[in-house]
Amino acid sequence: MKEEFHDEMLCIGRRIAGFRKLRNMTQEELAFKLNMNKSYLSQIESATSGKMVSLGMLIRISRALNVELALLTDIDGIYQSDLKNFWSDMKQTFEEIKKLNDDMDKMLEQFERADKIFSANKI
Repeated sequence: MKEEFHDEMLCIGRRIAGFRKLRNMTQEELAFKLNMNKSYLSQIESATSGKMVSLGMLIRISRALNVELALLTDIDGIYQSDLKNFWSDMKQTFEEIKKLNDDMDKMLEQFERADKIFSANKI
């Protein structure tokens, strides 16, 4: 890879890794989805392959991660505010899901207590 593109490829690789982790995917799972070797995916994410990643491969990766190609390749920061908003929205969504899970756990405990009470009173 030409030295002038190393930083750009590193940025893209980090974004790929970030979206992969956001989707709770391992490198093995994404590599399987892409029909590629995990080692090659690792090289893409860390920009250590010494090769440029083709546009076709980036499109395949963006589709496998269900993310717009522009978000993976935004090396000049055009979509930086969109990406920041995306991460903020995702954090808020996960916090809401966690609260819902906590609420559901409390409700389940109440139902289990009520079930024990009603089961004990059966004749």
